[in-house]
Amino acid sequence: MYIAKVGGKMKKIKQLWMLFIVQLESVIKLNIRYLNSTVSQMFLYAGAFLIVLFVTDTSKMARYYNSKAGVLVAMIGYLFWSIGISSFQSCSNGVEIDEREGTLESEMQSAYPLWLIYLFQILGENIIVWLELLVISIVTCFLSHFTFNDLISSLLLTFVFSQISNLGMFGMGMFLASGSIRFKKMGQWSVIISSLLMMFSNVFSPAFLGIQEIIPYVCGVELVRNIVLGQGFVMHQFLIFLLVNAAWLIAGIIVFSYSIKYERKNGSFDAF
Repeated sequence: MYIAKVGGKMKKIKQLWMLFIVQLESVIKLNIRYLNSTVSQMFLYAGAFLIVLFVTDTSKMARYYNSKAGVLVAMIGYLFWSIGISSFQSCSNGVEIDEREGTLESEMQSAYPLWLIYLFQILGENIIVWLELLVISIVTCFLSHFTFNDLISSLLLTFVFSQISNLGMFGMGMFLASGSIRFKKMGQWSVIISSLLMMFSNVFSPAFLGIQEIIPYVCGVELVRNIVLGQGFVMHQFLIFLLVNAAWLIAGIIVFSYSIKYERKNGSFDAF
């Protein structure tokens, strides 16, 4: 019986892995097919980073963190924000695209919950986004005063911690996806909210207010900045980081699942 249970779990893990591979292959094919769009997206990310550097007082940031690496500190915030909004925006965009293409209802018949399909799709998209951010980060390293070792450590730490914050941003995006199902055409709101997140989080400034910590990536930014600058690891901040992202993820999935159930019963998916 024990062997049967283990075998069943391994089968489920294999099925989930195959689901991720299918979603990743789909993302790669789309990016190759629409290569111009992929290149344009990288230039958009580069433009957003230039805006961050323009509005950031890097000398003030350097004084606050007691370091000369003001540009590096700003870059860490930018990386968290960029990969975070990729997860956030893909939720509502994914719902609207699937509805327009007529695939949403068929995906709802899958053996897997719809939110899990979108999560794996977003994980695949994030790999592409990370490749684009890697290019931007390397160029920034050559044009700035921080070392290549600082760049590598920052990228690795940001990649690890952003896996947690991306789950929270995904949960936040599930709220917007719920709106896309219920009210349709919510894509413009994702752009507005993404801009507000940049303005009111710690992308180009330190986190001064406790309320900022309800944004999924804020504590992650501060944790990585402190580690890279050799200022230690704050355990209570890490616990807040975990709790905030768990709360966003769970709440987002609950609201999204309810919206799907409600729309099945009372609405129509033909109104997009």
